[in-house]
Amino acid sequence: MQSTAARHMLGCTRLSLQTSKRSYATLSLYTNATWRRALIQQQHSQTATLNTAFNRPRTAWLIGSVRQHGTHGHHHHDADLMASLKSSSKKGTRITVIGLASNVGLTIAKGAAGWVMNSASLLAEALHSFSDLLSDFVTLYTFKMSRKPADSIYPYGYGKFETVGSVTVSSLLLAGAVGIGWHSFDLLLATLQTAGPLVSDTTATVVAAASTNVAENATPAAAAAASPPHVHGHGGVLDPNAAWFALASVLIKEWLYRATIKVGRSERSEVLMANAWHHRSDAYSSAVALVAIVGSYAGMPVLDPLGGIVVSGMLVKSSVGLLGSSMKELMDKGISPEQLDEITGAISKVKDTELDLIDFHSVRGRKQGPFNHIDLVLQLSPTISMEKAYRIEELVRSSVKSNCDNIQDILIYLEDVKAAAEAKKRLEHEHEHEHHHHDSH
Repeated sequence: MQSTAARHMLGCTRLSLQTSKRSYATLSLYTNATWRRALIQQQHSQTATLNTAFNRPRTAWLIGSVRQHGTHGHHHHDADLMASLKSSSKKGTRITVIGLASNVGLTIAKGAAGWVMNSASLLAEALHSFSDLLSDFVTLYTFKMSRKPADSIYPYGYGKFETVGSVTVSSLLLAGAVGIGWHSFDLLLATLQTAGPLVSDTTATVVAAASTNVAENATPAAAAAASPPHVHGHGGVLDPNAAWFALASVLIKEWLYRATIKVGRSERSEVLMANAWHHRSDAYSSAVALVAIVGSYAGMPVLDPLGGIVVSGMLVKSSVGLLGSSMKELMDKGISPEQLDEITGAISKVKDTELDLIDFHSVRGRKQGPFNHIDLVLQLSPTISMEKAYRIEELVRSSVKSNCDNIQDILIYLEDVKAAAEAKKRLEHEHEHEHHHHDSH
């Protein structure tokens, strides 16, 4: 009887324990599900509320499929970056406005001088300077837009505005270079055809004399075909003082090139560098106009088209290089190996001091206009806490931003190194099984 009662009590105890375990498991499952839903809701809430700073710190947990975004501890980075961007924007805007004002002044000066002094070359240069105003406006607009902070419309920032501006300015430069080359080639053929019948086969001196004779004695139409810079449409004679205006344009444009390229390189701005080369193209074309004026006055009109062809080749090479780099940036070409080395070095500094940071991999980046966007994977100890993992992520982000320039955004994925290794083995096993199954058939 006692034995039966004892067995009955033992059975009740076991049932109670099993019930308790089931209840605990249910409670644990409910708690975990509630916790995960809370995290997901928090993530959605944080994603909907966009940080207006340029680089929103982001952390993604690959193991567990939970992504969490953090913002603590980065206000000083955002403030420093914003201050730097405002400073660079002022420099770039200032030099572009100076170039814009110079083009307006040169357009008026060369146009008036070309008309008064009967220089077709100066009139063409005035038209060239007027067309350059479009390049300056594109540069000014896209440069300023690219410095705007990220918002809900462009959550990754406005950096690509500068890339589009660089493509536009480079295309304008390429079109201008091809136009100069085409015009110079036609002018060379016209000059040689006109001078041909008068060229002596024995001496180069007679060639120059014949060219001078053509320029002075031919009909106005023939003279215009042989040497457009020499005679203006209303029939006046070229004033050699027009060369001073061409020389002034060369000096001003070369200075603008050097000043703009300096700012463009310091700010890593493709559109500023493209516009700088546009200034240099103007300097070169003004030099050709100078040679044309002097050569036409000295009886050597052939120097004008030859110089134009040489300048055209130089500008085509520069514009194609700028256009190519901008197009690659639009297609998200990776950052340079030197920049990747800087980033991996910054991460290694944290790895040397944090034992729970086992390793890192998949470091990559792309340009967003003047900025860089980086993403990478950190492999952490399987026993690490969420708080410690977040702290390591903060240290890595801070180290990268402190040691590398123009980092706008960093996306960091965190891996449990043990789970990642098991997943890798499982994938390799599945791949081998599929390969073996394929071979058997």
